Parts: sequence; C-alpha cells; structure tokens
Amino acid sequence: MRDEQSADESSANIRNRHPRIEWFEALLAYRRWHTIAEASRRLGVSQDLLSERIRLLEEWFSHNLFERSLPHQRLTPKLNAYGDRYLSYMQQIVASFEDLQSVLDSPQNRGQFIVALPESLATGLLADVRNAIYNQGSLPAGGWRFITARSAVVRAEIIQKKATIGLLVEREPYIDRDLTVEPIARSPMCLFCAARHPFAHRSHRVSFDELSNEVIVVDKEMSTYRAIFESLLRRARVPVMQKDAFSNIEAVKSAVKAGPGVAMLPYFAIADEVKEGKLALVKMNNDEPVYVQILIAYHPENKLESSIMRDLMNEFRNQGKNLPKPEKDFN
Repeated sequence: MRDEQSADESSANIRNRHPRIEWFEALLAYRRWHTIAEASRRLGVSQDLLSERIRLLEEWFSHNLFERSLPHQRLTPKLNAYGDRYLSYMQQIVASFEDLQSVLDSPQNRGQFIVALPESLATGLLADVRNAIYNQGSLPAGGWRFITARSAVVRAEIIQKKATIGLLVEREPYIDRDLTVEPIARSPMCLFCAARHPFAHRSHRVSFDELSNEVIVVDKEMSTYRAIFESLLRRARVPVMQKDAFSNIEAVKSAVKAGPGVAMLPYFAIADEVKEGKLALVKMNNDEPVYVQILIAYHPENKLESSIMRDLMNEFRNQGKNLPKPEKDFN
C-alpha cells in the first residue's frame, strides 16, 4: 500500500508539477473496476484519495477524462473522447513503470536461478515446465525467481546477465547477434473474435477490407504481437477507424470476449478459450500466414555447465513440442 499523501498532492500547483504514477493507476483502476469503492480497494488507498488522484490528473490534462452523468455531473467510469484519445499512452506509462520495478528488483540470494519470459508464456509453457522441474527435484540452492515482461525487457536482462536464461517470442525468422538462441516452438498468429461475432459463423474467409469497420483490439506498445497485427493492416492498407489498446494480452482477450472487436495473438495464447468456445478463430484471406517463434535465449558466455540449467532447457524443449496447434485446415 502506498503512503497516502493527499495533502501534499492537493497543495502543490498542478501546472508546475509532473504527474504522479499513482494518478494514472487511479484512472485505469476506476475505468476497469467501475466503482470508486472497488478501485480504491484494489489499489489499497482510501476512496477520497483515489477520487482526488483522478481529479488531479484531469486538472493536469486541463480537461475532463471521464464522462459525467446528468443532471448532477457525477463521475462515471466511462472515458470520454478526450480520455479515449490518450488511454493507450496512460496504459503504457503504468505498464512501463511495472516493467521498471521488475528489473530493478534484483535478487540477492546466492545461487538463485533467474528465468525471464514474456507474460504470454507464464501461464502456459512456464507452468508446465516449473511443475515438471519440481517433480524431478532439480532445484537451485537459492530458489527460483521469474521475471515476466515484454521480449525487449527479457532480452536486456539476459544481455546484462541479470537473468540466467530467458524465453523470447519473436516473429519468424529471428536471428540475435548478441545472444545464443534456440527455437523450441512456433505458433501461427491468429485473428479471433467473440463466439457470437458474425465472423465466427462465416463459411467463407474474411477479407482485410472488412476489418476497417471493426474495433481493433491490441496490447501495449513495443509488443511483438501488436507490431505484427498493425503491420499486416498497414500492408493491406486497412484504415483503422477504432482501436482499443490494453496493457496486457489477458485484457485483450477479455475485451474481445465482451465485444466489440477483433484481435490477433499467437494460437498458443488463445487455445484454451477457443477450445472452450469463448473465442472463435477468424479465417482470413491471407496467402502468407505469419508465425512467431518461441526461443530459449542465454548469454554466449554461459557455458551451460549447470546441470539445473541443462535440465530446465531440456524441459522447455519437451514442453515446447506440446504447445497447442490449430486445426490443419485453419490457414
């Protein structure tokens, strides 16, 4: 819980101050949880302080960010057009700060084994690997530490030797001049929608032109998945009229399930929801399907002398073979 400094926040001249990260967190929490009471509980601050932080952020913008209800002009959790315009930037600020906190929290335990990987691998591939390693009893003396961040941050951690081993998700093909990398799996990028979306029931393929009328849902800036999706749209000259940006892929999937919108992620990241019927794959008129690779990465100076590291890498290779794949006729 952060210290409550409402007196300090409200007394300073807003025009002469930089915004605080807590102000952005307050806005995003209220937008996500819909009530001041729930948002304040999630952040561990008082309701008055959370409301004050939203007020200060709007004052810093010199513009309301949320819509107001009539006739009493009470704050609602729905962003207005001005707030929507800057939503992705505010999400990036909070996401980048969280990444910074992760990399600054350096481990102190001697013999600790550090694994860095993107969030999209943390709930699937990593969970299975971690379970298998514990069952084998091949554990480091100082324990494990896992860092989840975007691939660019993971790569930097390995280069700086802060992480012993890492996983990268990059567009295929991928070559790294600074790290030793080994592909262990590949997965197609798939366009998907809610199960009730009209695209889900189409017998023929969807053209890129049809996406111009859809809400395009993407995750945070610097994401490999977002870059691929937006690159495909640019090459197809699709004018994106509506775009919603979120800070992580779980939020992207939730937004698409709730509707409206379509998104693109690698199949392994959405396989469970597709099998459960919560999401549906959209067959595209795309002659060249795009694949991403999952790669093991480590520093070239690491000679793989640790038996624990060898066991871990072998388990990642084994589990990589078992990643879910779409039906053969999908593409």
